Amino acid sequence: MKLLIYTHKVTQRFSYVMRQVFDRILQVEFETTTKVEDFIKHTGPKITYAKQPLQNEFFIRANDLLFERGINDFHIEMGKWEELPCFFEAGERSNIPFDIFSASFFLLSRYEEYLPHVKDELGRFKPNDSMAFQNGFLQLPLVDLWAFKLLKVLTIRFPDLTYKSREYKFTPIVNVVQSHRYAYARLCAPLGGLLRTC
Repeated sequence: MKLLIYTHKVTQRFSYVMRQVFDRILQVEFETTTKVEDFIKHTGPKITYAKQPLQNEFFIRANDLLFERGINDFHIEMGKWEELPCFFEAGERSNIPFDIFSASFFLLSRYEEYLPHVKDELGRFKPNDSMAFQNGFLQLPLVDLWAFKLLKVLTIRFPDLTYKSREYKFTPIVNVVQSHRYAYARLCAPLGGLLRTC
């Protein structure tokens, strides 16, 4: 069955994160709505993503990040969701301890790189200054790990929630410039280079 997500306002940030988490990572069919009556009528799996729950549904307390415009500095305190690091704490009423969608947007958009920071000699954001490096999760695919943990919690609450298993695909990439490096060279050119090295 299709998952219905209620929120008070659909923004580009909100839509981007929902597509990333549910469509691309989890491959769960979903719809979003801002109409309370449609949400209440829905008999399948549903999530409220707002400041307050509507009824007794699965609730994730929303941070303001997905509903804001522009870039704002945040004071971020790290927490734990069992064994995984997390941030943007959601409070006791939320079914998970943090706002997974705002935190995912923060990491996916590399939000902190838009904030004022000291650049390296080439004008880049230094990895050592990142929140991920400073909190020891730079090497973790944290958004994917959060998403699969969310899926596990959702399937316990909604056993009829349907999703597809992801399949691993390997796509080799050939550097065309290197493969055709000697395409138009004369036969003796590589031999001359070989003799020069000897």
